[in-house]
Amino acid sequence: MTKKQLGHSFIFLGIFLILALFGIDLLGAGKFQGIGPAQKLALTGAGAIILVGLSLLPRGDRPA
Repeated sequence: MTKKQLGHSFIFLGIFLILALFGIDLLGAGKFQGIGPAQKLALTGAGAIILVGLSLLPRGDRPA
């Protein structure tokens, strides 16, 4: 697996996590109206995963 492929995987994972968090919110799984504190923390983590993935993309086709 190359660093570019790993970067794409991290970006996909981060986007999936963000969509899943908002999907859970649509189902009404939390007690809060809107984004609760646990969701804010999870969104921050998903954003960090996306940033790591973006930082791996320019590294090219070298092995991870």
